[in-house]
Amino acid sequence: MGMRKGKFIYATIYLMVLFALSGCGGRLSVGARDDGKADVSLFMDTGKAASRAIASIMASLYPSGAGGQGAVFTQERADALAKGLSGRDVADVSAEALSPSVLSMKATLLEAALAATGEGADGVLASLVHSEGNSLSISITPEAMLGLYDSMDGDARGYMDLFMAPVFTGEPLTGEEYAALIASVYGKDIAGEISTAVIDFSLSAPKGKKLASCSSADAVRSGRKASFSVPLLKLLTLDEELSFGIGWEG
Repeated sequence: MGMRKGKFIYATIYLMVLFALSGCGGRLSVGARDDGKADVSLFMDTGKAASRAIASIMASLYPSGAGGQGAVFTQERADALAKGLSGRDVADVSAEALSPSVLSMKATLLEAALAATGEGADGVLASLVHSEGNSLSISITPEAMLGLYDSMDGDARGYMDLFMAPVFTGEPLTGEEYAALIASVYGKDIAGEISTAVIDFSLSAPKGKKLASCSSADAVRSGRKASFSVPLLKLLTLDEELSFGIGWEG
């Protein structure tokens, strides 16, 4: 049972990371600091229909209730996520299960993490966020998403395969086609949540700095922060790099 439980937690970390990147009601905020570091805040809400489906899967794995009695997020899983996201260039990682379907996470990216790109990045968070000079950016690529998937063991990949996301399977599908696939397997409620869900991103300049540029004309700018939203379907069917960045006055 101990080995099985360990594999379950391992798979759950990646399940949470998937929702962190593209979950229903997800929010990722990154704020640059004047000491060269950046604070990251992550909020995940799996949505009611998806929560019921995931809870059903967990209940089948743990009929005795050891899997959290149907909860998607428990504090044990939150702690496992924090441990999984920690790295040599990521500090002060903490995660809290706010409810059975809602999780909040915070971390600090050190200068080395922000300067690293591609294979030089240590961990999921460091691979997403980059800073150079007076700029900060988020970049998500199909290769990075697939690399995350390939890094899992067989059990974890099998768990993730339940979502059949084209960005992981490599099968080209439009957002509408993927939503139809989910509807045929898990029902219209989940497909409806996926079709209307968005992930919100926000980037902030250091305190006291003023925004000088923003890479997206659709972003909403307020003070030293710029925000933009991406449909969940676009992320799950991602076939090209998705990036967003800001620059500030020195």
